[in-house]
Amino acid sequence: MAFKDITGNNRVKSILSKALARERLPNSLLFIGPDGVGKNETALVVARALNCLNKKEDACEICSACTSINEDVEKGSFPDVIKLGPKNDVLTIDQMRFLKNTCYLKPMVGKKRVFIVNEAEKMTEKAANSLLKILEEPPLFSHIILISNNPFLLLPTIKSRCQILNFSPVSREDIEIYLTERGYKPEKARILSLMAGGNLKMAMEMEWDEVKEIKARAWELYMSLFYKENAASTLKEYHVLQKLQAAEDLKRILGIMLSFCRDIILIKQKGDIHLLLNPDFLSEMKKTADKLSLQRFLECLKEINRTLYMMNKKVNLNLNLNAAYLHLSNLFLCELK
Repeated sequence: MAFKDITGNNRVKSILSKALARERLPNSLLFIGPDGVGKNETALVVARALNCLNKKEDACEICSACTSINEDVEKGSFPDVIKLGPKNDVLTIDQMRFLKNTCYLKPMVGKKRVFIVNEAEKMTEKAANSLLKILEEPPLFSHIILISNNPFLLLPTIKSRCQILNFSPVSREDIEIYLTERGYKPEKARILSLMAGGNLKMAMEMEWDEVKEIKARAWELYMSLFYKENAASTLKEYHVLQKLQAAEDLKRILGIMLSFCRDIILIKQKGDIHLLLNPDFLSEMKKTADKLSLQRFLECLKEINRTLYMMNKKVNLNLNLNAAYLHLSNLFLCELK
């Protein structure tokens, strides 16, 4: 694997490639961002590039160093790349002491030693403090890459000693292209790319039956906005709050509802149906498009976006969702009267 094989985050890849080419890559790096966006894969490419026998700015993928540094480092045959992760959900002081002691040993077979520390936010306070000196002044032949989905749990002293690179969710278009290139049918790739919410790993692992179920549930909730008798109590009647306790699942439902709005607006404006995000709901959306004006659907789009924004701000989940639902149902029902 080389940088070209990693989907998305082109800015991060460009920064790393240029730093490698100039031999000015910081020895202490912190990769932060959501799960499934290529942080681990990028760390392995950096490890390969640092030890590559043919290139400076990337991994050549054919030399002995590149081929020896496998995704499963523990099963590889390259002792200078070491991956560490939590044991019983904790990164211990003994693990960090091992890193610190080994960091000062010159590489055995490669040009550089590289340590990849997954879920770095799970270091105990003692473990984190033991790492401070080595992060600030690592030997020139050693590089430490910390990886974290939740950098807010890292000590400020850890973050201040690392060059931080922020990884973004992978774009829907990039995920769709990735899946299509791997044999997925275009319609299925488009739907999965929407459902994944920027998480490429999730797009690859999602079960199709699960996808259909959650989309049906989102459509059911969306349709309930049009019926007055259900407007005030639909959330409880459909047991949405009970079934979807996790905020991430609720975000996914709202994200799908957002995509329904977007598609219906496209239909009302007689746009290209090949651009629909939900081609599997085409007939249902065509019927729904005739019920309300374009302005109402645009306002719906705005309200769902506002709700998702408030969820990210950690506003009370139940209050936020109920307020949004009542606002949307009143918005639709007002025009349907």
